[in-house]
Amino acid sequence: MRSSRPQLRLSRSGQRHRANPWIEGVARVLLALVFVHALVGKLTNFGAVAGTIAARGLPLAPLLLVLAIALLAVGSALLILGWRQRLGAVLLLVFLVPTTLIFHSELADTADRIQLLKNLAIVAGLLLVANQPPVERRPRLRR
Repeated sequence: MRSSRPQLRLSRSGQRHRANPWIEGVARVLLALVFVHALVGKLTNFGAVAGTIAARGLPLAPLLLVLAIALLAVGSALLILGWRQRLGAVLLLVFLVPTTLIFHSELADTADRIQLLKNLAIVAGLLLVANQPPVERRPRLRR
């Protein structure tokens, strides 16, 4: 009698085989869109964003903003490309977790609570990406 659970497919090397790399690629791009949007906002409104950071009482707001921009840019690029996607997910988590705790921790405020819950869902998506095996690449033909 056959089991109703799907069989785990293994590659020749014995590692878990991805079910559909196209779906995973689209999912990574969709997950990264929110970070790309945040990156554009930080770049185009640098002064205002630095002011918001400073208003929270954080020292060296422009430096923290430059760090945030670097985390967003590198993390998003790695996630979208699927190259070193685990590192990309971790970089985005390093940005997202403290940002969420600092800027969306007022649970009595409905808007903050919604942002907190959305960010927790994004954290879950990034954890899933970080837990995936590396993207398999097609071997290059040698001449």
